Amino acid sequence: MQTNILSIPMHKSDKPRVRIRGIYATALTKIFLDKGFEIIQPSDVVAERFSLSTIRYLSPQVDIIDKPNRHGVIIESLAEITDKIYEIFFEVFPDVVVHKSKVQKGAIYKGIVYRPAPSGGYIVKLSPNLDGLLPLEETTQQQLKLGDTILVEVKNPKNVSGLPIVSMKITIPGDFAVLIPEEAVRVSHKIRGGARYKLLELGKVLRPDGWGIVWRTGAANANLDELQEEINILHEQAEKLRELAEKSPALVMLRSGFDVLMVDFPFESKKKLDEIRKQVFHTVKYHHMFKTYDNNITRLVDFSEKYLSKYVPMDKINDAIQEFFVNEALLSEGRIAKIHHLKIHGREVILGPAKIVMRKNKGNEISEIEYRLYRRFMPGGYYDGIGAPKEAGDYGITIVKLFDDKLITAYFSIENELKGIYININTPIEPCNDGFRYIDLEVDVVLSHEGHVMVLDSQKIDKYVEEGIISKSLAESVKKKAEKYKEWLESEGVDEILGICDEVRRKIEEEITEQEEEKEDLTLV
Repeated sequence: MQTNILSIPMHKSDKPRVRIRGIYATALTKIFLDKGFEIIQPSDVVAERFSLSTIRYLSPQVDIIDKPNRHGVIIESLAEITDKIYEIFFEVFPDVVVHKSKVQKGAIYKGIVYRPAPSGGYIVKLSPNLDGLLPLEETTQQQLKLGDTILVEVKNPKNVSGLPIVSMKITIPGDFAVLIPEEAVRVSHKIRGGARYKLLELGKVLRPDGWGIVWRTGAANANLDELQEEINILHEQAEKLRELAEKSPALVMLRSGFDVLMVDFPFESKKKLDEIRKQVFHTVKYHHMFKTYDNNITRLVDFSEKYLSKYVPMDKINDAIQEFFVNEALLSEGRIAKIHHLKIHGREVILGPAKIVMRKNKGNEISEIEYRLYRRFMPGGYYDGIGAPKEAGDYGITIVKLFDDKLITAYFSIENELKGIYININTPIEPCNDGFRYIDLEVDVVLSHEGHVMVLDSQKIDKYVEEGIISKSLAESVKKKAEKYKEWLESEGVDEILGICDEVRRKIEEEITEQEEEKEDLTLV
C-alpha cells in the first residue's frame, strides 16, 4: 500500500510566489499583492507600476498567462496553493468560470501499458479510473508490450484527444534547475552573456551521473553554494523517486505536480478587472473587453492610455473610443454573424449563420445597442425545450442586446406561426469580430409549443457549484433571473417579443420588395 507521495522540491517562503503575464497582469498583480502573495519576475511595465524588483530569483509556485483567446487565463499552481486561488477568484469576480484539469502537470505515476492508441503509441493506465496517452515518438527507442509497468510524467493535462499526454522522460524540477534524463546542460534563453557561459560550464561539473541540467532563469542570480545545494536536493529526490517506485504497486501517483486551472473571465469579471486596474493606471472603459477584440482596438487602447491620457481627460477618451468602436468595429446591418455559445464545461457551439436584419443604436454607449438576427433551420427532429418539430421553412428571430444576461429566440413556421420562445440565461453577451460571445449558464426559460412557460435545468447549476466550476453566488443569481424571466414571459414578455419579431419581418419584406424592384429596373434598362 502506498504510504506517501513526493512533492516538487521548491523553496518554501512566507508568501506564495506568483508570476503573471498578459493583458490581465496589472489588475491581477494588484489583487494578488493585496491578498498577501509575492510577485516575482514581473514585466518591466508591471515592476514600474508597483515598484517591484525585476531581479529573477526563485521560480513561481503559481504561474499565470493569458488563454490563447485572451478571454481568461491559464493558471499552474502547486496543489497546496490552489484552494487559495479559488477563494480569491470566487470572492473577487462575480461570474468567473474555472475548470481544473483532472491530473496535475508534472505528476508522476507508476502506470501500466494498457492498449495501443488509435493514433499510435499506447494508452497507459495511470490509476484505476485514469488513462494517459504515451505518444508514438516516446516508444521508438524502447520496446514496450502490453502489461509493462512504466514510470510516466504528465506533460500536458488537457490534450485535444481528451487524455493527458504522458512521457517516460522523468524530470526533477526545482527553483534554479531541472534535472533531465539526458546527459546535457542547457540554460534558459533569458540568461545572456557571461552568466550563460558560466552556467554551462558549472553544469558540466555539478550534474549527477546519468542526469542533465536545465538552468532556470533564477539561476543567474543565485550563488554557487545555492546552486550546488539545489542540485544535491534534486538528486536526492530522484533517488527517493526511484526507491518509491520500486516498493509501490502499479496504478498510483508517486509525485504530485501543478494543478492547471482554465479560467474564463466573462464580461462582469472583465468589468471588475477594469475597476481594479483603474486604481493603478489610466484605464479606458471596457479596457479588458477591448483587449480581447482585435489588434487594431488593442493598439488604440494602448495609445489612448499611455499617450493620449497625458493631454486629454479620460472621460473624453472613453467617449471617443466608444464612438469609434460603435461606428467602425461593431457588425452592421446586412452582415452575417456567428453566435459563439460556450457551454459551461468548455465546449463551443456556433449558432448560425445568422443575418443581422436590424441594429438599434440608442446612442454611442455600447450597452445601448441591440441586434435582431434572422436564422433558418434544417428540418428533422425537435427543438430542444419547446418540443416543436423542426419542419421545412422554419426560421428563428434572435434578439441580442449587448451585455445582456439573456439571449431570446422566437421560433416560427413557414406560415409565420409561433412555435415557441427560448430564453437562454448566460453571462453578458460580448461583441466579437464575427458576432457575439457568451457562456451558457445552462438554466433556460421557455414558452413551449403547447403554450406552457417553464424553467429548464435549474438543478444543473448546483452540480457546477459542487464541481468548483462556478461560485454559489453566481448559481443563486442565475436561479433568481430564471424566475424573473418566467414571470415576464407569463405577463407582457410574449407580446413584447412578438412585437419585435413583427418589426423584423416588415424589414425583411421591405428588403425583398426593394430587391425585386431593382431587378425590374435592370430588366427595363
